[in-house]
Amino acid sequence: MSMRTALAAALTAALLALAAPAGANVQVGSSGWQWGNPLPQGNTVRAMTFAGSTGYAAGDFGTLLKTTDGGTTWSGLPVGTLTGLSVVQALDPDTVVAGGGCVARRSVDGGRTFTAIRFTPVESSCVAKLHDLSFVTRDLGWLLLSDGSVRATTDGGATFASRTAVPQTPAAGGSSTPGGLVFVDARTGYVTSGQQIFQTLDGGVTWRAVFNGDFTLNRLWFMDAQHGFAVGNVGVLLSTDDGGATWIPRTSIAGRPDLTSISCNSSRICMMTTDTGHELVRVSDGGSGLPTVITPSTDPIHAVGFASPTRVVAVGDHGATVVSDDVGATFAPVGGRIGGSSTTMRAGGAKGTAFALGKAGGFARTTDGGRDWSSGSVPTPTELIDAAFPTASDGYVLDSAGGLFHTANAGTSWQTLGSGSTQPPDAIFAPDARTVLLVGPRGIRRSVDAGQTFDAVRSRAVVRAPLSGIAATQTGGAILVWGATTIARSVDGGASWTALPRPGATARARRALRVGQVAFATAQVGLLYDSHSRVWRTADGGRHWTPLTSVGTQDVVGMAVESTRSATLVSDAFDNALGGYLLHTRDAGATWQPQLVTSAQVQYDGLAAGGGVDYLLSDDADLLFSTTGGVTGTSSTLALTTRRRRLGKTASIDVAGRLAPATGGERVVVSALAAGRTQWTHRAVTVAANGTFTTSWTVRRGTTTFVAQWTGDVASAGAGSRPLAVTVAPPRARRR
Repeated sequence: MSMRTALAAALTAALLALAAPAGANVQVGSSGWQWGNPLPQGNTVRAMTFAGSTGYAAGDFGTLLKTTDGGTTWSGLPVGTLTGLSVVQALDPDTVVAGGGCVARRSVDGGRTFTAIRFTPVESSCVAKLHDLSFVTRDLGWLLLSDGSVRATTDGGATFASRTAVPQTPAAGGSSTPGGLVFVDARTGYVTSGQQIFQTLDGGVTWRAVFNGDFTLNRLWFMDAQHGFAVGNVGVLLSTDDGGATWIPRTSIAGRPDLTSISCNSSRICMMTTDTGHELVRVSDGGSGLPTVITPSTDPIHAVGFASPTRVVAVGDHGATVVSDDVGATFAPVGGRIGGSSTTMRAGGAKGTAFALGKAGGFARTTDGGRDWSSGSVPTPTELIDAAFPTASDGYVLDSAGGLFHTANAGTSWQTLGSGSTQPPDAIFAPDARTVLLVGPRGIRRSVDAGQTFDAVRSRAVVRAPLSGIAATQTGGAILVWGATTIARSVDGGASWTALPRPGATARARRALRVGQVAFATAQVGLLYDSHSRVWRTADGGRHWTPLTSVGTQDVVGMAVESTRSATLVSDAFDNALGGYLLHTRDAGATWQPQLVTSAQVQYDGLAAGGGVDYLLSDDADLLFSTTGGVTGTSSTLALTTRRRRLGKTASIDVAGRLAPATGGERVVVSALAAGRTQWTHRAVTVAANGTFTTSWTVRRGTTTFVAQWTGDVASAGAGSRPLAVTVAPPRARRR
């Protein structure tokens, strides 16, 4: 072996040893869903802090992560907010404060529980947002707001006192933008304002200028009371070795990037992030050494920190995480992300298997209930639209052009099959390895020889029917097929079919209804949503359907049924906002708990359930899973009341409600569906400290239905109320 080959092999081995697994799956902070791809998780991380090998990372969508092994493995913490977190500080391994926007949180037990830092009365809105924070003990700290206001707390954020606004900022009558805030003890602190650094020696009561430069300063960082750094635009790096009395410009950085944060080790080797995130800047000797520009990740990096004198951790877009054990000279990734663009999620027949189907024949596969995913491909240039894997290794996939493919070795190789029709099917299902059903655009074609030949199914219920979907019940082995005007069930592997009636109070209503999707737990119990996104439930095999007005929205676009009492709906929106919203029930549809799982919307065909696991696919190709229906936290309840539920004429009414438990400030959405309408009206209301809230409505002739829902918070899971019906029926005229 040549010297060059030996060196290359040694370097490769070192990098492989350095590359770390993501560890246990990270839970989404806002619900009970966990990340399967990307790993460790998929939300962008903006800030990071370490106390020894224990570190915390904060980011978009209420993300707060914890590591106890210097960034090798991570866990998600339940901060109970969807607001992006932009700053975080660890005082010791168990004490962390974090915040962003109008929200701040504190934990003194390592992130097991959090309390709200109430620097603003209502977390949903505030005049000035949190810009930076600095605590010197668990209870004593300061907050810097976006307008330059400064707030101080001596009780861990339960109460605040105003301090003198930072000079030159809007709160002080100026126009400078506040930058970083650092306190080194109970009285001494530093803050940047535009191009200046100010010092306080009395806890923020007075400020005096200690530096005035030519470029905007962004952040401060202190190793101890005497040694600190400031970074800013166009590569500005300043240092102080005399407790902030004087600040000295340091090395010139090639390209003069805007520096956004800095972290140093005990040897005064420093790592800095840039505004683009495309590179890290490394300098030695406290900034006097020659800087090195490093690109550690394809994804932009926004935060960097030292977990030890030699261990560097950096995080950024889509949760990208990289680590270095040579003081930032080289990096290796933690976890990773499966590429491609997936659009459809399907659960497999074997326990713990699921498939995310994508474009150009690409797919992702899990065999451990969504915890890990691997990528594969089918020999087709077109998009995969459906899959059926009755076992972990034997399965069939269907592409948008009607191409049908079979594998007997978990996708290592594929056999191209003929569908026996010139019309591309819309869906596929395989109750076992040899039986294959092709659905649509009209009727069903069935094979009993592993797809070698297909014959049309002659059952009257489906023979000429327009069909678009097929799925098995969670238990019992029945199969349901549907199209806009047809629902049918088979209990013999698809050989014969029985038609089921569509929902509707009258024959005319049933004929007019158009089916969107059907999902059954057993042959008797199932759900259906129609073209108006109304959700219906049957408990007798489709002979009778009950409308579930408890859903509270017309934005349902998908569903999965886990059991006779548990189901999940995909919703395009909630509270007049877009996002990856779900509605989950554990009481057979009597109430529905809203969940916001990801910042991206869920694919309309991106939810599947099987073997006790729910699988989720977002528009960003994020893959998540849950074994709890996404529920986490202490249970909460919502109830609605009104003074009179039957009126004789159009009237204005108050609909009152109660949330329990409640602390005040929670945001509840009350929705109303007027008689004869399919569109719900939504109003958000803030809950009082005793859990009560009230909304006012005008009700007209017919029955108006009201539902209250909320997504939960740091302490409690979300909840939905049972529907409240108010009827306006003018009295009948008396006969003479």
